[in-house]
Amino acid sequence: MSSRTVGSLRHRVRAAALQALFELDQTTHDLDSVVARISDDEMFSAEGRDFFARIVNGAWTNRQTIDDLITKVAPSWPVHQMPGVDIAVLRIALFEILYDAAADKAPVKAVINEAVELAKHFGSDNSGRFVNGVLSTVVNKPESEE
Repeated sequence: MSSRTVGSLRHRVRAAALQALFELDQTTHDLDSVVARISDDEMFSAEGRDFFARIVNGAWTNRQTIDDLITKVAPSWPVHQMPGVDIAVLRIALFEILYDAAADKAPVKAVINEAVELAKHFGSDNSGRFVNGVLSTVVNKPESEE
């Protein structure tokens, strides 16, 4: 599979993950049901299904720790007051950067670029800059401050 195809698949998966996390945050729907339904709707390949399930489950399972980190780096923007799209994009990206242990893990720069693009496409006028700022702060923060 070419890198362009993988990039395109990952883009589609991240956009669907954004939808899944937004839904999970706004409803009482079951995680496994949401993952199965959206994965079926998107007709992902086996590789796409695995990546989708991994990032949705990982971002959702680690959301409290991720939200705490967002609160530390963006204290003037309480997570509970953030637009749902922004928080979902940040949860996906921070899961991939900090917690995803997969062998085919995307480079940090690619994850940030993709998160900014998703935020610009699905969020408000300021979402791309906000997401970039939060992710850049987390990535560039010295380990002694974490």
